[in-house]
Amino acid sequence: MNPLCQRGQASCGACCGLYNRADLSREAAAALLDRRTEALAGVPRTVEAFRAAAARLGEDEEAPLFPSVRVCPLLGWLDAARTRAGCLAHPLATGGADLRDCGVYDARICDSFLCPSHSWLSEEEAELAAEACAGDPYLYGLVVTDVPFLRAALEGVAALAGARVERRHLQDPRFLAALRALFALKEELAPGSEGLFGAFRAGPDGEPLPRAIDYAALGRPAPSPHDALLTCVGADPRSGNDLDALEGEVRARLEACAAALEAAGARDRRPALQIRTDP
Repeated sequence: MNPLCQRGQASCGACCGLYNRADLSREAAAALLDRRTEALAGVPRTVEAFRAAAARLGEDEEAPLFPSVRVCPLLGWLDAARTRAGCLAHPLATGGADLRDCGVYDARICDSFLCPSHSWLSEEEAELAAEACAGDPYLYGLVVTDVPFLRAALEGVAALAGARVERRHLQDPRFLAALRALFALKEELAPGSEGLFGAFRAGPDGEPLPRAIDYAALGRPAPSPHDALLTCVGADPRSGNDLDALEGEVRARLEACAAALEAAGARDRRPALQIRTDP
């Protein structure tokens, strides 16, 4: 399977520490990438200059949310339209020089490292995430690094529509917009929600291990029919999300996806127009 960090029109900066910040908002992430991109734009493409610039950027940034996870100051925007995030020290970004050794990793690690999602996701799942979040590295990174969330979302749509989601369905603008809105739940959680980092909790067999919602403690006699998706986004008091409100939002977005998928399927099954040739 192709790497997930640069895939089609999608890009992810999670492994470079994009989400390892106290302020996890879209606006803060964009401002960070703006500052780094501008700061490195005029730096000579030499090891000495890039290493010094990276050090200055690192000193000016806030302490990471998780100290054990590295934050690379060389992550920035690769295009003027700000639709792709990536390494500004990569040869394809510098025009030839490989300056990745100037960051918190080195070129060897960057070339060989594959995130956990790479092992867990199927090619189809990866492509669905990339195509649904194309041009939006912030949302794509949140989705593709949380395997249980992505799978629960796709399975929830399939259960309502009676058909599994396939890449061809994304050619329908209405379904593409509905699926993207469903994925956008990831960036609409309460600040500090544990739902942002579900993919980093692995079980003994290496598969992601979702959390469990204590419905009894919340006064609910039985689990939600959307429990799999709700556990992934942290619908519990510790995450600060209101279970009832979040459940209603999940239901509405799943139903919108299912309706769009069913409509797209109906169009696929519609018989072709027969042109009469008899007089």
